Amino acid sequence: MKLSPHLPFGADISGVDLRDLSAQDGKALVDALAEHHVLRVRGQDLTKAQYDRFGRLFGAPIDFFFTKDLDPDYPALITISNSPQHDMGRRDGASFWHTDGSYEYVPASTTMLYAIEAPDEGGETRFTDLTAAYEALPDALRKRVDALDALHMLVGGKRGPDETPIKLDPDATDRDGGVRARKRAAERPRHPLVITHPISGKRSLYAVAGTPYGVEGLEPEEGEALLDALKSHAVSPRFNIAFKAEVGDVLIWDNLATLHRATPIEYSAAEGKRRRLLRISTQGLPPVYGHKPPLFTAPEGHASIKLA
Repeated sequence: MKLSPHLPFGADISGVDLRDLSAQDGKALVDALAEHHVLRVRGQDLTKAQYDRFGRLFGAPIDFFFTKDLDPDYPALITISNSPQHDMGRRDGASFWHTDGSYEYVPASTTMLYAIEAPDEGGETRFTDLTAAYEALPDALRKRVDALDALHMLVGGKRGPDETPIKLDPDATDRDGGVRARKRAAERPRHPLVITHPISGKRSLYAVAGTPYGVEGLEPEEGEALLDALKSHAVSPRFNIAFKAEVGDVLIWDNLATLHRATPIEYSAAEGKRRRLLRISTQGLPPVYGHKPPLFTAPEGHASIKLA
């Protein structure tokens, strides 16, 4: 297995077959993700069963609420595409800076995309390094945010002029999701603005864009101003990198150390323009680190809608 780092962060992985992964190589990939935050594993040829099995090396698959996107045989797999039949309400729906699942009590820790089809041009995902962003904060601001928690909700975060507008009503006619979306939108988790990574031990900003709508203990205007400042700092180009998953690539990122956003894409079925990915997002720690205490927990008595 060969690891080729990128600057300012991220790495390509080659010389490994995810269909026949040794326990040693599996742990090496988990550790590499914690160190580099984004991995692109090149040149794979996976069945859905093999991809599903690989994803579970990083944690337990999440309960995703857009049921029409779930694979009927492998519900941990979520289809992402630029089909022209895709409903208008969710086109480019990930084209804003965010952390997956930060609107939930137990957010996604890892997300991955396996590329079945990729367009000749476009289709990149942008990432920003929240560990580097935290370390670059002025001392006084870093000490301040160390002790603060942000309040999150499904449609809570502000969007910039270059980001997909917020869908205020998750049950609107141009957006699917139904009761599962309503349940997520009703949750108001509180997460620290700064976390210690359970594997690397490094401190990072956490989920400072996408879903936070306030800061506990601060007046709304003050909390909003702080979140705006942290987001502006975190998404600075000096902390950014873009990766594209070509056919056969598995693109994996650490939600505990990054923000990410999709780039707008043309919705087309034409040759050379199609994009089709299988996504897996996981919660909790990788099984190899299952002895460590969880970073996030749900309130006592909280019931989640489980995958079928």
